[in-house]
Amino acid sequence: MIHNASIEKYRAPIGAVQKGEEVTLRLFGLPESTTSVDVVVYSEDFHREHKMKQKGETCERVLHMPDKCCVVWYYFRIWEGDHCYFYGARPGVSQGEGRVVGDEPSAFQITVYETDFDTPRWMSKGIMYQIFPDRFCKGNPRNVERGERYHKKMGRDVYIHNDWEERPLFGPLPGKQFYDPCDYFGGDLEGIISKLDELKKLGVTCIYLNPIGEAASNHRYNTSDYKKVDPFLGTNEDFKRLCKIAKEKRIHVILDGVYSHTGDDSVYFNKKGNYPRPGAFQGPESPYYDWYHFDEDGNYESWWGFQSLPEVNEMNEKFINYIINGKESVLKHWLSLGASGFRLDVADELPDEFIFIMRKTLKDLFKNYVLLGEVWEDVTTKESYGVKRKYALGNGLDSAMNYPFKVNVTNYLLGYKNAYAMQEFLLGQQCNYPKPFYYAVMNLLSSHDIPRIRTTFASKMNETLPSREKQVDYVITSEMDRRGARLARLAMAMQFFIPGIPCIYYGDEYGMHGFMDPFNRGTFYKNDKQTYNDLMEMTNLRTREKVLQTGYALYFAANEKVLAIVRFVSDQKDVFGEKCGNKTLLMLVNPTNQKEKAIFDLRTKKEGVPEKMHHALMQYLTDTAVQEEIDPFDYKVLELK
Repeated sequence: MIHNASIEKYRAPIGAVQKGEEVTLRLFGLPESTTSVDVVVYSEDFHREHKMKQKGETCERVLHMPDKCCVVWYYFRIWEGDHCYFYGARPGVSQGEGRVVGDEPSAFQITVYETDFDTPRWMSKGIMYQIFPDRFCKGNPRNVERGERYHKKMGRDVYIHNDWEERPLFGPLPGKQFYDPCDYFGGDLEGIISKLDELKKLGVTCIYLNPIGEAASNHRYNTSDYKKVDPFLGTNEDFKRLCKIAKEKRIHVILDGVYSHTGDDSVYFNKKGNYPRPGAFQGPESPYYDWYHFDEDGNYESWWGFQSLPEVNEMNEKFINYIINGKESVLKHWLSLGASGFRLDVADELPDEFIFIMRKTLKDLFKNYVLLGEVWEDVTTKESYGVKRKYALGNGLDSAMNYPFKVNVTNYLLGYKNAYAMQEFLLGQQCNYPKPFYYAVMNLLSSHDIPRIRTTFASKMNETLPSREKQVDYVITSEMDRRGARLARLAMAMQFFIPGIPCIYYGDEYGMHGFMDPFNRGTFYKNDKQTYNDLMEMTNLRTREKVLQTGYALYFAANEKVLAIVRFVSDQKDVFGEKCGNKTLLMLVNPTNQKEKAIFDLRTKKEGVPEKMHHALMQYLTDTAVQEEIDPFDYKVLELK
């Protein structure tokens, strides 16, 4: 018995569908003793059972998808007289081939999204570069003086590094009890402007900046003033100039939006009395009082229990007006200065309705503004605070940070998962994510919240890490570093070959090292020129080949070790139906320490490869036989004719 949710023979169409569409499900190989088959279909709003039409060893049912965006689940119940058993998805996956079980099974997934959902095409076609502003480049030394003077006047601790190559602080300052991210190196907006030509040469089309608003820390996630550039980084005029010059070079700039909480030392809360007007902490006379939750004793709710980060009520009308809807809202303020959109910090801790309102306002202003979310899991099935999130179904986010890609590609390249498991993951995202979302997903390998990819591979530690104290003393030997460099190169090759927007965390192009915060936020340095040259090959290929931007993608395992990725365009049209020249590129990845052979013929359809896409590829491809040797820790890119 077989149903494969990733192949049209069994489910048509495969993948996510728009609301109201019809989906045909088929189950093959029924035993002769089968008397009837039901398909059990459910979502959070309904639970239905439908009789399937049986013909011999096959049964079929056409399902009408809801007129409301949601995730639909289904499995099959097979009857033999009074006895029943089930066919559902394999544990841990929701696509691909299923299995027979005696009890109620795991279900297959159908993502149902908005009919008019689209995302900015510059995301699908671009290359992103993430910058932690204080650590990237010094531009104007006076900003350090200005920032130090301003923050010390506010009574805040400030530690200025005199040497760019010093290690960031990772413990309390002398005489202090707790660690405080109050050390600064002097990176600023002027420094970013000075590096725009280098970023352009690297192929970068979008810069994502960690928070730049005034705050009492170097990371600035404890906002003090949403509308003002922190004096350490420069001025609002500097930001406007950055966006203007970047735009001339066809580079977008997106900002970090931190809207689930503010800093306690802020214009809005003013716990320390540093600002002239009353903040919420001073009482109901403050215009910001209603933003926060206070009990009768004056205690307030805070983000994850950190008293320095008072939580806001995002659905408070005054807060929404200040951040989104008002004539001089925070969102409109930064867009007017040249920003192209926002990355929402802890998006799954913001109400869906807040994100929906932000999307509508953004898109009403200009459809190509982007709204990106920080989500660490599968965005279509994410549940937080007991609510199934709907921000990936067309009314909210354009896309999200693809942390699952980083985890899975690292496990594959380290040998913790084989090529079949990697194919399964890639196929699962392709099928579960709405197409416009999938082609704009932010494919990252490092960020300010996880270890740098070279360190991850060198240490072989993907998810489980030692304490910060042990990270300080951890030594990466030259042999470990060579391994890290080889595997990071393969990870970047995969990152630049799949759909979505690949994101380079500043310094990764030169193989920078760093474990968790604050070590992953070290100052920019050129560690390895060969890594830069390797990455340049990848960015040039991605920029040159439109097929890698909006072409179809097929994933399969050539064998247990070697992963194959095919990107192609046929009929002169890409996945969005837009004009694009026919082309087929094949990537073969070998993460092992020995040569591997990949022998297959693309005319023999691979497991998990969708029928319709395979047929489209075969329509014009004549060079289908592949016999390739791939060197240890290497990849190959071939053009098929």
